Amino acid sequence: MLKRLSFLFNREIIVYIIAGVLTTMVNLVVFTLLTRIFGSDQWWISNFPAIVAAILFAFWANRTFVFRSNGPFWPELGKFVAARVFTALAFEYGAMFLLTDVLQMKAVLRFGPWELLISKLLTQFLVLAGNYVFSKLFVFRSAK
Repeated sequence: MLKRLSFLFNREIIVYIIAGVLTTMVNLVVFTLLTRIFGSDQWWISNFPAIVAAILFAFWANRTFVFRSNGPFWPELGKFVAARVFTALAFEYGAMFLLTDVLQMKAVLRFGPWELLISKLLTQFLVLAGNYVFSKLFVFRSAK
């Protein structure tokens, strides 16, 4: 049993989780600031710049610290952005739409201004997992 779980405790996974938490913080801070400007009813407008900021930060953190890549910069950046756009559309827009507009998280949670941020935070777990798979298998696979 311990041998099966040992993959969770290697350097790459631990550093990826730290980078993921920092990337999530970048995303949430930008999202929260812009939501105050555009309003929570216009969450999709605030979501786009937050995702762009998170992608740029995540590429730097993943390339430098997680996968320690020395591969060609532009091809890796292109693949990274393509993978992140896919997960952003699937989870950060698709799951957010499902939680906020279809399942009406505001009506379920009733936490005042926090419902939108809670929905956004819930989607980040899906984003973190999906992005690791894409980064490991598609973007930085030649980094080792």
